Amino acid sequence: MDVLSPTTPDQLRDAVGWALGSETPLEIIGSGSKRAYGHNVQTNAVLDCSKLSGILFYQPEELVISARAGTPLAEIKAALAEKNQQFHFEPGNFPGLLDASNGPDAGTIGGLVACNIAGPRRIKVGAARDHLLGFEAVSGRAEDFKSGGRVMKNVTGFDLSKLMAGAFGTLGVMHTVTLKVMPNDETSATVIVACSDPRAAGKAMTLAMRSENEVSAAAWIAPEDAPHLDVPLAGEYGSGLVVLRIEGPQPSVAWRADALCRALADFGECHEVPESHSHSIWKVVADVAPFAAADNSDSTLWRVSVPPASGGDICAQLIEKAGGRAMMDWAGGLIWLQVPGSDIPAATVDAIRDIAAAAGGQAVLVRATGELRKITPVFHPENPALARINAKIKENLDPHGILNPGRIAPISQNGEGA
Repeated sequence: MDVLSPTTPDQLRDAVGWALGSETPLEIIGSGSKRAYGHNVQTNAVLDCSKLSGILFYQPEELVISARAGTPLAEIKAALAEKNQQFHFEPGNFPGLLDASNGPDAGTIGGLVACNIAGPRRIKVGAARDHLLGFEAVSGRAEDFKSGGRVMKNVTGFDLSKLMAGAFGTLGVMHTVTLKVMPNDETSATVIVACSDPRAAGKAMTLAMRSENEVSAAAWIAPEDAPHLDVPLAGEYGSGLVVLRIEGPQPSVAWRADALCRALADFGECHEVPESHSHSIWKVVADVAPFAAADNSDSTLWRVSVPPASGGDICAQLIEKAGGRAMMDWAGGLIWLQVPGSDIPAATVDAIRDIAAAAGGQAVLVRATGELRKITPVFHPENPALARINAKIKENLDPHGILNPGRIAPISQNGEGA
């Protein structure tokens, strides 16, 4: 297998130019921690961007950081921590769901943006694409292009950042990304509510989000997974848990936590968790720790996105139809569903996708065997109108299909696929 490892943007452009001229499709990777997300790329050539690394500038007072796309996420998080800052969209260790060998903060900043990853605070502040101020990249035409800059208010024409975040490297190869950062909150607290019924949990989270208490994250953990939270009270309850986070100045956090406990008392026993445990709870949620690859290799994992208000009902339907275990994040807007067995029937796949689609949502197959990924579309099928738009965008930025071919849609018999 040919491996190209550019160290500068010019070398990156030359590498793509070589691939274009020789009609050689490229698999684009950083650390390779998310190679199992999506379909296998149909090529024998790899464009390794891990050497395009390093923080270019970090201005804490301006709340902005810019880095090469191959910079390890751990390096960037360490730099932010020194200044008591963070990515507000709270990315978890998503690669841990795919490969047990991936350690804390595995992956690169470019991979995080390309996959548009976000954690529990997504319901309040958005995903990675909403914090991407700008990027520089090379298209499938071997041409340099960029969008945005160093501030939120840019008048630079087409907002290509929204396209590149979540495109999985199929539209261009980013070599530089600039993101907004935010200070850490003064303090945080978590309210836990004993609740084993996902339908009731959905109603509790909806009530909390609609209250005046400015909840920044809301999730539900099933009874069998509550011990992962490593909170003494969680084990004492012996039930599933709704977990709700409040952040801000200490007096405000204390008042709002107490108000939430009173408002949710009818759903089950409520208790405020101290800040020392609050951080560990939300790391478990962000990393989806109950379903990490190390402990669940003989299973398939689905990521189901639905309107938050209907999340509890959809979660219950999925468990009833497909079996397995589930966890909700984003106040019910994100459901993680783990189905036992590595080879699930086609009828189960159809049921999962039908339930999601009926609610106006999508179901993505995050972890599965290679055989299952060959016969089952990883990403939720697009409607024809959206598919035509995406095909036009792809045609403009990568007309010869050399960038990550097959990653999003498997290559068909006639050679089509993103």
